[in-house]
Amino acid sequence: MLSRKLKNSRSLTNILWLLCCTSLVLFSLGLSWQVNKSANFFYGFWYHQLNIEKTITTYVPENIFDKKDYAETSKQQHLDNFSEIVTEIHNNGEQLAQLNYVNKKQQVKKLLTSAEILHLEDVSHLIEKLTLVSLGNLCVLLLLAGIIYQQKLCLPKRKDQVVAVVLPSLLLFILLSLFGFTELFYFLHTVVFPDNNQWFFYYQESLMSSLMKAPDLFAGISVSLSVIALIFYVIFYRIFIVNIFRGQTG
Repeated sequence: MLSRKLKNSRSLTNILWLLCCTSLVLFSLGLSWQVNKSANFFYGFWYHQLNIEKTITTYVPENIFDKKDYAETSKQQHLDNFSEIVTEIHNNGEQLAQLNYVNKKQQVKKLLTSAEILHLEDVSHLIEKLTLVSLGNLCVLLLLAGIIYQQKLCLPKRKDQVVAVVLPSLLLFILLSLFGFTELFYFLHTVVFPDNNQWFFYYQESLMSSLMKAPDLFAGISVSLSVIALIFYVIFYRIFIVNIFRGQTG
Protein backbone atom coordinates (compact mmCIF):
# COMPACT_ATOMS: atom_id res chain seq x y z
CA MET A 1 0.00 0.00 0.00
CA LEU A 2 2.80 2.45 0.94
CA SER A 3 4.72 1.58 -2.22
CA ARG A 4 1.69 2.25 -4.41
CA LYS A 5 0.97 5.56 -2.66
CA LEU A 6 4.52 6.76 -3.13
CA LYS A 7 4.61 5.83 -6.79
CA ASN A 8 1.31 7.50 -7.50
CA SER A 9 1.94 10.68 -5.50
CA ARG A 10 3.83 13.25 -7.54
CA SER A 11 3.97 15.72 -4.64
CA LEU A 12 5.31 13.13 -2.20
CA THR A 13 7.95 12.04 -4.69
CA ASN A 14 8.93 15.68 -5.21
CA ILE A 15 9.23 16.17 -1.46
CA LEU A 16 11.48 13.11 -1.11
CA TRP A 17 13.63 14.36 -3.99
CA LEU A 18 13.86 17.83 -2.44
CA LEU A 19 14.76 16.40 0.98
CA CYS A 20 17.38 14.19 -0.64
CA CYS A 21 18.88 17.14 -2.54
CA THR A 22 18.89 19.31 0.59
CA SER A 23 20.64 16.57 2.52
CA LEU A 24 23.14 16.21 -0.32
CA VAL A 25 23.84 19.97 -0.19
CA LEU A 26 24.67 19.67 3.52
CA PHE A 27 26.80 16.59 2.84
CA SER A 28 28.67 18.44 0.07
CA LEU A 29 29.27 21.42 2.37
CA GLY A 30 30.69 19.04 4.99
CA LEU A 31 33.10 17.56 2.46
CA SER A 32 34.00 21.04 1.24
CA TRP A 33 34.77 22.09 4.83
CA GLN A 34 37.20 19.18 5.16
CA VAL A 35 38.93 20.11 1.89
CA ASN A 36 39.16 23.76 2.93
CA LYS A 37 40.46 22.83 6.37
CA SER A 38 43.18 20.64 4.87
CA ALA A 39 44.14 23.59 2.63
CA ASN A 40 44.18 25.98 5.60
CA PHE A 41 41.07 27.59 4.08
CA PHE A 42 43.32 28.86 1.26
CA TYR A 43 44.56 31.55 3.61
CA GLY A 44 47.70 32.15 1.57
CA PHE A 45 45.57 32.96 -1.48
CA TRP A 46 43.15 35.22 0.41
CA TYR A 47 46.04 36.85 2.28
CA HIS A 48 47.23 38.21 -1.05
CA GLN A 49 43.82 38.88 -2.62
CA LEU A 50 42.49 40.79 0.40
CA ASN A 51 45.80 42.53 1.15
CA ILE A 52 45.69 41.32 4.74
CA GLU A 53 49.29 42.37 5.27
CA LYS A 54 48.24 46.00 4.83
CA THR A 55 45.48 45.57 7.40
CA ILE A 56 48.04 44.25 9.86
CA THR A 57 50.58 47.00 9.23
CA THR A 58 47.87 49.67 9.41
CA TYR A 59 45.95 48.69 12.54
CA VAL A 60 48.25 46.53 14.67
CA PRO A 61 50.54 49.50 15.53
CA GLU A 62 47.46 50.89 17.32
CA ASN A 63 46.94 47.69 19.34
CA ILE A 64 45.83 48.45 22.89
CA PHE A 65 47.22 45.24 24.41
CA ASP A 66 50.94 45.84 23.92
CA LYS A 67 51.11 43.73 20.77
CA LYS A 68 52.12 46.54 18.40
CA ASP A 69 55.27 44.64 17.43
CA TYR A 70 53.20 42.06 15.57
CA ALA A 71 53.01 44.58 12.73
CA GLU A 72 56.73 43.96 12.11
CA THR A 73 56.43 40.17 11.89
CA SER A 74 56.72 38.30 8.60
CA LYS A 75 54.07 36.96 6.28
CA GLN A 76 55.18 33.44 7.23
CA GLN A 77 54.49 34.25 10.88
CA HIS A 78 50.97 35.30 9.90
CA LEU A 79 50.41 32.15 7.85
CA ASP A 80 51.70 29.99 10.69
CA ASN A 81 49.53 31.70 13.31
CA PHE A 82 46.39 31.33 11.21
CA SER A 83 47.19 27.67 10.61
CA GLU A 84 47.65 27.14 14.35
CA ILE A 85 44.27 28.75 15.06
CA VAL A 86 42.61 26.50 12.47
CA THR A 87 44.18 23.44 14.07
CA GLU A 88 43.08 24.45 17.55
CA ILE A 89 39.44 25.22 16.75
CA HIS A 90 39.20 21.70 15.34
CA ASN A 91 40.76 20.21 18.49
CA ASN A 92 38.61 21.67 21.28
CA GLY A 93 40.82 24.76 21.53
CA GLU A 94 42.93 23.13 24.23
CA GLN A 95 46.17 24.90 23.30
CA LEU A 96 44.81 28.30 22.25
CA ALA A 97 46.34 29.99 25.28
CA GLN A 98 49.76 28.61 24.25
CA LEU A 99 49.82 30.19 20.80
CA ASN A 100 52.49 32.84 20.42
CA TYR A 101 54.60 34.82 18.02
CA VAL A 102 58.23 35.94 17.94
CA ASN A 103 58.88 39.65 17.45
CA LYS A 104 61.95 41.24 15.85
CA LYS A 105 63.76 41.22 19.18
CA GLN A 106 63.25 37.44 19.32
CA GLN A 107 60.87 37.84 22.23
CA VAL A 108 58.11 35.23 22.48
CA LYS A 109 54.72 36.84 23.14
CA LYS A 110 51.19 35.54 23.50
CA LEU A 111 49.14 35.81 20.34
CA LEU A 112 45.65 35.92 21.83
CA THR A 113 43.86 37.77 24.62
CA SER A 114 41.54 35.98 27.04
CA ALA A 115 38.48 37.32 25.17
CA GLU A 116 39.81 36.02 21.86
CA ILE A 117 40.53 32.63 23.40
CA LEU A 118 37.01 32.43 24.78
CA HIS A 119 35.54 33.30 21.40
CA LEU A 120 37.65 30.72 19.59
CA GLU A 121 36.61 28.12 22.16
CA ASP A 122 33.00 29.00 21.30
CA VAL A 123 33.88 28.51 17.63
CA SER A 124 35.41 25.13 18.47
CA HIS A 125 32.26 24.05 20.33
CA LEU A 126 30.15 25.16 17.37
CA ILE A 127 32.29 23.08 15.00
CA GLU A 128 31.80 20.06 17.27
CA LYS A 129 28.02 20.50 17.10
CA LEU A 130 28.10 20.96 13.33
CA THR A 131 30.15 17.75 13.04
CA LEU A 132 27.40 15.87 14.86
CA VAL A 133 24.80 17.50 12.61
CA SER A 134 26.84 16.41 9.59
CA LEU A 135 26.92 12.80 10.80
CA GLY A 136 23.18 12.88 11.47
CA ASN A 137 22.59 14.33 8.03
CA LEU A 138 24.55 11.47 6.45
CA CYS A 139 22.24 8.98 8.18
CA VAL A 140 19.20 10.88 6.88
CA LEU A 141 20.64 10.95 3.34
CA LEU A 142 21.22 7.18 3.35
CA LEU A 143 17.74 6.56 4.77
CA LEU A 144 16.09 8.70 2.10
CA ALA A 145 18.17 7.04 -0.60
CA GLY A 146 17.09 3.61 0.65
CA ILE A 147 13.41 4.54 0.59
CA ILE A 148 13.62 6.09 -2.87
CA TYR A 149 15.59 3.18 -4.34
CA GLN A 150 13.37 0.52 -2.79
CA GLN A 151 10.20 2.19 -4.05
CA LYS A 152 11.64 2.62 -7.57
CA LEU A 153 10.51 6.24 -7.73
CA CYS A 154 10.92 8.51 -10.76
CA LEU A 155 12.77 11.79 -10.81
CA PRO A 156 10.43 14.81 -10.56
CA LYS A 157 9.48 16.63 -13.75
CA ARG A 158 12.22 18.93 -14.99
CA LYS A 159 9.99 21.95 -14.38
CA ASP A 160 9.64 20.98 -10.71
CA GLN A 161 13.39 20.48 -10.42
CA VAL A 162 14.09 23.92 -11.88
CA VAL A 163 11.59 25.61 -9.55
CA ALA A 164 13.10 23.84 -6.52
CA VAL A 165 16.55 25.19 -7.45
CA VAL A 166 15.59 28.68 -8.59
CA LEU A 167 13.36 29.68 -5.66
CA PRO A 168 15.92 29.08 -2.84
CA SER A 169 18.66 30.70 -4.95
CA LEU A 170 16.44 33.72 -5.55
CA LEU A 171 15.63 33.97 -1.84
CA LEU A 172 19.34 33.88 -0.94
CA PHE A 173 20.09 36.53 -3.57
CA ILE A 174 17.33 38.77 -2.18
CA LEU A 175 18.59 38.38 1.39
CA LEU A 176 22.16 39.25 0.38
CA SER A 177 20.92 42.19 -1.71
CA LEU A 178 18.78 43.60 1.11
CA PHE A 179 21.13 43.11 4.03
CA GLY A 180 24.57 42.38 2.59
CA PHE A 181 27.06 39.71 3.64
CA THR A 182 28.45 41.70 6.58
CA GLU A 183 25.06 42.29 8.20
CA LEU A 184 24.04 38.65 7.79
CA PHE A 185 27.43 37.57 9.12
CA TYR A 186 27.00 39.68 12.27
CA PHE A 187 23.38 38.57 12.71
CA LEU A 188 24.39 34.89 12.62
CA HIS A 189 26.98 35.61 15.29
CA THR A 190 24.26 36.92 17.61
CA VAL A 191 22.32 33.70 17.02
CA VAL A 192 24.98 31.02 17.41
CA PHE A 193 27.28 32.44 20.11
CA PRO A 194 26.55 32.98 23.83
CA ASP A 195 25.16 36.42 24.65
CA ASN A 196 27.77 37.25 27.28
CA ASN A 197 30.83 36.25 25.26
CA GLN A 198 32.51 38.83 23.05
CA TRP A 199 32.54 37.97 19.36
CA PHE A 200 33.10 41.38 17.77
CA PHE A 201 36.68 42.68 17.92
CA TYR A 202 38.09 45.89 16.53
CA TYR A 203 41.35 45.53 14.64
CA GLN A 204 43.07 47.74 17.23
CA GLU A 205 42.24 45.33 20.05
CA SER A 206 42.68 41.99 18.33
CA LEU A 207 45.51 40.35 16.42
CA MET A 208 43.05 37.60 15.55
CA SER A 209 40.67 40.05 13.89
CA SER A 210 43.50 41.82 12.04
CA LEU A 211 45.01 38.49 10.98
CA MET A 212 41.67 37.48 9.47
CA LYS A 213 40.64 40.92 8.23
CA ALA A 214 37.21 40.05 9.58
CA PRO A 215 34.71 39.80 8.07
CA ASP A 216 36.35 40.03 4.62
CA LEU A 217 38.26 36.77 4.96
CA PHE A 218 35.06 34.94 5.88
CA ALA A 219 33.41 36.18 2.69
CA GLY A 220 36.34 34.71 0.77
CA ILE A 221 36.13 31.44 2.70
CA SER A 222 32.39 31.33 1.96
CA VAL A 223 33.21 31.55 -1.75
CA SER A 224 35.73 28.72 -1.63
CA LEU A 225 33.38 26.59 0.50
CA SER A 226 30.53 27.17 -1.94
CA VAL A 227 32.55 26.49 -5.09
CA ILE A 228 34.01 23.23 -3.81
CA ALA A 229 30.65 22.17 -2.35
CA LEU A 230 29.02 22.83 -5.73
CA ILE A 231 31.57 20.60 -7.44
CA PHE A 232 30.91 17.80 -4.95
CA TYR A 233 27.16 18.29 -5.30
CA VAL A 234 27.17 18.04 -9.09
CA ILE A 235 29.34 14.90 -8.99
CA PHE A 236 27.27 13.14 -6.35
CA TYR A 237 23.98 14.21 -7.89
CA ARG A 238 24.94 12.63 -11.21
CA ILE A 239 26.30 9.38 -9.78
CA PHE A 240 24.03 9.06 -6.74
CA ILE A 241 20.70 10.90 -6.92
CA VAL A 242 20.04 10.14 -10.60
CA ASN A 243 20.71 6.43 -10.04
CA ILE A 244 18.59 5.92 -6.93
CA PHE A 245 15.57 7.30 -8.81
CA ARG A 246 15.25 4.26 -11.05
CA GLY A 247 12.26 5.48 -13.05
CA GLN A 248 12.34 7.99 -15.89
CA THR A 249 12.05 11.76 -15.43
CA GLY A 250 8.49 12.96 -15.89
